[in-house]
Amino acid sequence: MLFFRRLRSRALTPGRYLTDGQRLLRVLSKFDDGRSVMALVEDCTTFEAFCYALLELRAMGFRGVRLPAGAPHPAPARAAL
Repeated sequence: MLFFRRLRSRALTPGRYLTDGQRLLRVLSKFDDGRSVMALVEDCTTFEAFCYALLELRAMGFRGVRLPAGAPHPAPARAAL
């Protein structure tokens, strides 16, 4: 039986990755105003950036990418000077 994990707000940490099974997105930044959560994400194949609400990402079927046990956590993206 196939179970899908529900995308949570904490998965939208900058530097983390999301997938829907076909596309891979990297979270660049997260905006949380207490009422809703949005994230700026970059498509890893086209390098285009998009801003989506958490609810939109859930509706599109995205989920957080899990790292293998013992793997180092990727460093967050650095802001350009």
